[in-house]
Amino acid sequence: MNILITGNLSSIAGALSKEFAKEKNRVVLASYNISQDDQKSDNLVYHSINPAENIFRDALSAYKFEIVIFLATREEQIPDMGEYLYASRQLSSLLNALDLCKNNKVKRFVFVSSTEIYGEGLDSSEAITPSPATINGETLSACENYCRIYQRDYGMNITILRLPNIYGLEEKTGLLYRLVQGGKNQKEVKFPDSQDTICNFIHSDDVVNFIRRMLDEEYSIDSMVINLASSKPMTYFDLGEMFKSHFSKVSYVNSGKREIYTRSVIVSKAKKQFDWIDSHLIADDFDEIIKQHNSDKETIVSSYKKILGRLESFSSLLKWIELFLGAGLAQYLTQITGTLFQFKYVDFRLLFVVIMGSIYGIRFGLLAFGFVSVSLLYTWYAMGFDWALLIYNVGNWFPFALYFGAGLITGYNHDKTENQIENEQKQSNLMYEKYSFLYGVFNDIRSLKDEFREQLIGYRDSFGKIFTITRELDQLQEQAVYSRALSILEDLMGNNSIAIYSLDSNRIFSRLEVHSTSLIDKIARSLNLSEYPEVQEAIDRGEIFQNTLLLPKYPAYVAPIINNSYPFNVPVAIIVIWNVKFEQYSTYYYNLFKVISDLVQASLVRAALFLDANYEKIYLPSTKILNYSSFKDALKIRVEMKRNKIADCQLILVDRAENHYRDIYSKISKGIRSADLIGLWKDDNYYILLSQANEMTSEEVLTRLLNLGVKGRLMEINKFSID
Repeated sequence: MNILITGNLSSIAGALSKEFAKEKNRVVLASYNISQDDQKSDNLVYHSINPAENIFRDALSAYKFEIVIFLATREEQIPDMGEYLYASRQLSSLLNALDLCKNNKVKRFVFVSSTEIYGEGLDSSEAITPSPATINGETLSACENYCRIYQRDYGMNITILRLPNIYGLEEKTGLLYRLVQGGKNQKEVKFPDSQDTICNFIHSDDVVNFIRRMLDEEYSIDSMVINLASSKPMTYFDLGEMFKSHFSKVSYVNSGKREIYTRSVIVSKAKKQFDWIDSHLIADDFDEIIKQHNSDKETIVSSYKKILGRLESFSSLLKWIELFLGAGLAQYLTQITGTLFQFKYVDFRLLFVVIMGSIYGIRFGLLAFGFVSVSLLYTWYAMGFDWALLIYNVGNWFPFALYFGAGLITGYNHDKTENQIENEQKQSNLMYEKYSFLYGVFNDIRSLKDEFREQLIGYRDSFGKIFTITRELDQLQEQAVYSRALSILEDLMGNNSIAIYSLDSNRIFSRLEVHSTSLIDKIARSLNLSEYPEVQEAIDRGEIFQNTLLLPKYPAYVAPIINNSYPFNVPVAIIVIWNVKFEQYSTYYYNLFKVISDLVQASLVRAALFLDANYEKIYLPSTKILNYSSFKDALKIRVEMKRNKIADCQLILVDRAENHYRDIYSKISKGIRSADLIGLWKDDNYYILLSQANEMTSEEVLTRLLNLGVKGRLMEINKFSID
């Protein structure tokens, strides 16, 4: 199994990676602050890559991760890392990680947050909406909202884990570690809150233990947000007493105002749903933690490097110091050489040649030499000197040689620099083209590898898949079969645009039963098959329709579900894949779709036979009103489908008005569809469960029932107590 750990890896990343690597999982750690510890393992892979960069998704998508764990920057890490510069980077990093999971269909995503998100609120239960009091808390709140959006819109299995302060032998960024270091190096250490404030410290091993336990269980949307905390919190006063027993010469004082908002919280779901308990207490581990930190090897830095490090922090001031020191040195040299006034010795011709050669190269440097030579000859002529003196006195040639050398040297240096820059640019362009080509080849190879991997796994695990599908579809209610079939099709077909429709007796109209979340408000609740003659012909023949002709507005695949019991060979439902990738128009994809459709068909027929065989045990006599037990099972399935956003339903409470249940059924049956259910609840009232209905259609049904003499009112199905 491939596991990615990313985000801020300065906290529990080491403990997580070691735990998962022990079981031969490939663990990839990727972030901007990656730290390769002394542990050597073939199962650990390190990537120094910033999750906020777009290349993060492309570079890591080849691993095909099953689990991604994102470690957020928590409040206790910030003082060691600098100022509040992490908001935008943390949000961008999380979005890239979520996109990576969405595009690669990662099974589980864990976002490790902080109890800081509760701020100053009194209630710290998992169900409330937090009110952060800090910048980092607001950032964490935004990150959690992103997670909820991706879970809602893309059906991702996301868990948000909120932790208090973390401690452990390997934790170098937590509050406890900073307090211990302060006790070793300072005379006074300040706690971040008043002494009667309750603080909570949880061991990193307990966090890892819970994450392992949680990932071994099936995902449930009800446990999306989970709090963790130590079962025995303490006050800062108690913590101070523990420190004083080890650092007697250090004064531990409490802050007069609140400086940290990470707090103790209510732990409910972790204990009730996952049977988790913390096995470490800070009071028991404190001596070992102090001993471990005291034995840490301190980094020895030479005094020279310390001085350089300090000087680098004053780089802006050094410029002015050098300016004044240079001016003083120039004045000193001027005085000892006796040349106090040098204006008449400034050679503007030489300055001109140097400037032209330095800026424009050797050509203009030599041209400048030519011009100043003419200027020099003109000056010689204007002053009336003898030309023979100029020619025969070699000393008079020196200015010409100096100008020529200045133009040549400065021009050569300029051209050399320009040529180097041009060559470097060419090399850079060649490298860019090379890596663009290699990146394209990498993407092609990766796509081929993924395709071969899917086919290999499909062939290798075919028996296991058939067993898994058969077990998942072993349901006795049609709606349960529809729900399980949809999740199986999405998983094995690698597609999120699937819908299942039931057919009427004439096989003309089909009614939507379940659909992928990506198809919400994008497809009709019923189809007129006469508008799809090619599909209708394939259904009549009992064959799968494959849109290889790319007919407009047609789905990509349609598989009929045939009733092979009485009445024989009658289509009762269809499975529709609306959109597929081009490479999914293949024989392998077609055959896989056919096998799964046949298994779904067998399960639906079995559910129908069970319903017929147990008719008297399910319905009230002489009606199709479900008894309490059967209606409860049906309602549970519909509510689950509604929460998962693969189907919609509404619930209507019927005013029985002392009427006999047969009279009630006689009236209600005339105002509802055959797919709608009527059931008796434990309060002795009758309810109507409307399939694939919204509030608008529910009002229409209420009006229709009222015309038939039946009063009813719409119930909030999400708040309806089923248990």
